[in-house]
Amino acid sequence: MNKISSLGASVAALALFASLPSAANAALVQSVGNNGSLPILALNLDNSGITGVATQSGGAVYNTTHPGFAAMPAPGTVGNFLAAGPSNNGNATLTFINPLSYLSFLWGSPDSYNALTINTNLGTYNYTAASANVNPVNGDQNFAQYVQFAASGGEYITSAIFASGNTNAFEVANFTVTAVPEPTTWAMMILGFLGLGFLGYRKSSKAGGTSFRLA
Repeated sequence: MNKISSLGASVAALALFASLPSAANAALVQSVGNNGSLPILALNLDNSGITGVATQSGGAVYNTTHPGFAAMPAPGTVGNFLAAGPSNNGNATLTFINPLSYLSFLWGSPDSYNALTINTNLGTYNYTAASANVNPVNGDQNFAQYVQFAASGGEYITSAIFASGNTNAFEVANFTVTAVPEPTTWAMMILGFLGLGFLGYRKSSKAGGTSFRLA
């Protein structure tokens, strides 16, 4: 490794430092849509959550519509769906095992009774279907809309709570997420870049060391 590549590794390390979360730039941005390149996660029918991603408290997971109290979000549901409300074991809370920088799901048959709470390490955000721009807000069981939440600058998503103010359930499906890298991962990446820079410096120093000339 020459001096140029050594310098490149050092610059990469500094860039990585600069990309680390900063609470001063914290933000949670909500919008309609989703990242179609991410895999859809499976909700467990035993109401335990999403294996390796989230634990579930309250609510009920189904694999088919239950007329009168839970309708599968349509069109587009893949696999099981989560229903929350008085007829479905109350509010449903998904607590994420690792904090998230991105969360998306399919919001089914939106109505004015749906209430969503997104908790982060820095605050709490409350949404209705209307405030999340999920329209129409009339309980149409043949309508579903993706919503997404992107966190940055030191803010990350820790849990999501789904609630309904009447017997009509709040139904959601097709969860996709992106987890925040763990602190140990950041540390290992930074040390790796710095190590490459140091090795490159040593090699370039040896290559350009003192030379001897015979008389």
